[in-house]
Amino acid sequence: MDNKISFLAGYTLTAASAISASGFLNAIILGLLGGFFGIIGKEAYYYVRDEYKAKSPIAKAWIAKQIEWLKSKV
Repeated sequence: MDNKISFLAGYTLTAASAISASGFLNAIILGLLGGFFGIIGKEAYYYVRDEYKAKSPIAKAWIAKQIEWLKSKV
């Protein structure tokens, strides 16, 4: 367990000392933008899914009616 803690602490300190301030700022901005657009994408997906589920029975009934109408013509 001590070896794992030592390895993790050494890795963290090495990575922290190797990252410049601008690199850290870029990572923060990229993370915020990714999270923001991820939330927008999730909400858009739920909106489209709910609209589809609401209109699906109406569309299916219309298609069935059209098929019956075509069968009656043949």
